[in-house]
Amino acid sequence: MGEPAVADVVPAVRDSLRAIAEDVRWEDVPGTDAFSCGNYRDHSLHSAREWSRLIIDRGISLDPFDRVGV
Repeated sequence: MGEPAVADVVPAVRDSLRAIAEDVRWEDVPGTDAFSCGNYRDHSLHSAREWSRLIIDRGISLDPFDRVGV
């Protein structure tokens, strides 16, 4: 609610990415069959894990103009 500070949001984003990279299993992903999603074959947990790990490894900056991760 309101406008949270970037420093308050970064841990939530980092935790979400870490969960994708390490904890989420295929059964946890919604829309992975033809009945629930017409593009279900385009879903890739493997790619989502790779991208999540890359972002975590590079860090998430508190300043959108300074890409130094924290």
